[in-house]
Amino acid sequence: MKRLAKISILFLALTQSMSAYALRWFEVELIAFEQQPSPLLREDFTLVHPPITGNNQLDLLTDGFNAQGQQRCLEGDADFDPRPLAQKVYDSYSWACPSSYDYISHYETLPLSPFAEPQEQMDNIYLLSQQQLQFADTLKQLQRKGLNPILHTGWRFPEQSMRRAPFVKIFAGKRFKSPISYKLIDTLSQDGYLGLLDKPFSTQQESDIDHWQLEGLLKIHVKHYLYVTSNLDIRYLADNGNTQTARMSQFTRVYSGDIHYLDHPKLGIIFQIRKYKH
Repeated sequence: MKRLAKISILFLALTQSMSAYALRWFEVELIAFEQQPSPLLREDFTLVHPPITGNNQLDLLTDGFNAQGQQRCLEGDADFDPRPLAQKVYDSYSWACPSSYDYISHYETLPLSPFAEPQEQMDNIYLLSQQQLQFADTLKQLQRKGLNPILHTGWRFPEQSMRRAPFVKIFAGKRFKSPISYKLIDTLSQDGYLGLLDKPFSTQQESDIDHWQLEGLLKIHVKHYLYVTSNLDIRYLADNGNTQTARMSQFTRVYSGDIHYLDHPKLGIIFQIRKYKH
């Protein structure tokens, strides 16, 4: 009986292992770029859209951007000095660069590609490294045409249903700053000047949060075919100097291996979904 039980346990373990590896894996690579302004464009983008929401969100880009900010800190870039202003005044020579620090808060424009170490595993979704990206020639073609790419990245993922697939958080490009009023008070408190204030102020409204030029969510799921759901906001300066936001929302059926294009008057996205190890 003991031998039979051991065989049953071994068979169950092998079955589960084979089931795990039976999942098909894919990788997606994308380039997002600003469209050139056109004097013929008459479309109105002043509509106010509700915030972009989605259950099961996955942030793959933050660690990569933070790693690049930490590297700039380690190289002595004063723009990425993590110390509060009061400490910088008293000690202007040396500082530590902890990996847990929010270096993204120091960027005015994010790097084109977030950093990632090369990986070949099939355990969890992960970002592609610079060496694993294949759109270098496409990037050069866009730049030769005078277009401005703001994000070039990709990730590997298993086939998942629409319900189970995560929304990957997308953000890129230039920082669009919030109104200065509340942020100034928060900055003073962080830099050790709280005594200058009558009382601390800790509340920050949604309208007072900095935003990036491109923000939104992108989901890829499999149901016989590959489907891409994109909900993205692109920010830009209008002729009067005010910040305006245009929304790109698309649901697209695609084929693996083909290069696809999502088009919007303010934003273009070139992407390809490739089979990975199958």
